[in-house]
Amino acid sequence: MVLEAGLAGVAKQAEQLRLDGNYYFSKDRYGAAIDAYTEAITLCPNVPIYWTNRALCHLKRNDWTKVEADCRKAIQLDHDSVKGHYLLGLTLLQRNEYAEGIKELEKVGKDIGEALIALFFPLLFGVLC
Repeated sequence: MVLEAGLAGVAKQAEQLRLDGNYYFSKDRYGAAIDAYTEAITLCPNVPIYWTNRALCHLKRNDWTKVEADCRKAIQLDHDSVKGHYLLGLTLLQRNEYAEGIKELEKVGKDIGEALIALFFPLLFGVLC
C-alpha cells in the first residue's frame, strides 16, 4: 500500500514535469522544456509521451541525432506511437533516407502517412535541407 502510494506520487510528479515542459515549449524555451521532460523520464522512463515531447524539442533545435534516439525509445515502449513514427520519419527524410522515412510515416496510418508525405516532402527540401 505504501509502495503503491509512493509510485502514484512519482507518476504525479512526472506528469507535472510534462506539463511544465509543455509550458516551456509553448514559450519557445526548448532547453527548459528538455530539462523538464528529462526529469519526467528519469522518474518514469516507460512513458512514451515524455520521450516524444523531448524529441520534438530536439527537432526545434535541429538536433536530429537526439530526435532519432528519443523517437526510437518511444516506439520501443509503444509500437503504435503516432508521434514517435511521425518524428522519426521526418528525421530520416531530413537525412535523405527517403525509403525508411516514408516507411515510418506510413506507420502513422496509411491515409495519414500518405497525406503527411505529400504535405511535408516538398517542405523538407525547402526548409530542412
